[in-house]
Amino acid sequence: MGAVIGRSAGLLLPADLGRRLDGVHDELDDPKPLRFAAVIGLLLEGPRHADDPALLLIERSSLLRQHPGQIAFPGGKPDPEDRDLLDTALREAWEEVGLPRDEVRVLGRLAPVPTPSGYMIVPFIGRVVTDWEPRRASPEVERILTPSLRTLLDPTIYRHTGDVQWRGASYALHEYAIADPPLWGATARMVWDLLERIRG
Repeated sequence: MGAVIGRSAGLLLPADLGRRLDGVHDELDDPKPLRFAAVIGLLLEGPRHADDPALLLIERSSLLRQHPGQIAFPGGKPDPEDRDLLDTALREAWEEVGLPRDEVRVLGRLAPVPTPSGYMIVPFIGRVVTDWEPRRASPEVERILTPSLRTLLDPTIYRHTGDVQWRGASYALHEYAIADPPLWGATARMVWDLLERIRG
C-alpha cells in the first residue's frame, strides 16, 4: 500500500488511489437493454474529516417511485444537456447535496453496476478536501449520511448476504449496518468495490 493521504496514520486512503480506479473517460460497453445512470462517491477529507475521511451517502425519500428509502450515492439519469456521464453525476450532486463542481477532484471510476430496475450505474469517485459540507438540497433526499471509512472497513458492520444470478452473471450481495435501513443493493456493491481498492 502506498503512503496515506492526510494526517491519519495507517489504513486509510492510499496516495495512489486514483491509479487503483478505472479511468474517468475509459470506454464503456453498450449497456442495452439497460440504460446508463451515473453517481458519485465523495470522499470527505476537509477539516471535520481530516483525521478520519468519510464517504458521503444519501437516504432517498420514501416518496420516490424508484428505490424509495434506500441509501445511495448522489446521482441519477442523464439529462439531454449533460455532456457525459461525469457531467450527470456532478449535476446531480449539486442538485441533491449542494456540491459545487470546483470543490471536488474526480479520481476515477468504479466498475459499472447493473440493476434490476433497468439501469447500468456508472460510479465516479471524487475527493473533497475543503471545508465544504453537504446539505439536503432536494426533496428527493431524506437525510445525509457520512460514515467514516474506518467505520465502513470495520468487519463487524459488514455482511455477505449471499449471491444472485442475473443475466448470466453471478453477483455477491453485500450489506453494511451503518443505518436503519442498512446499506445494501447496488450502492453496497459499489462501496465494497471502493473498499477493496483502498485495501489494495
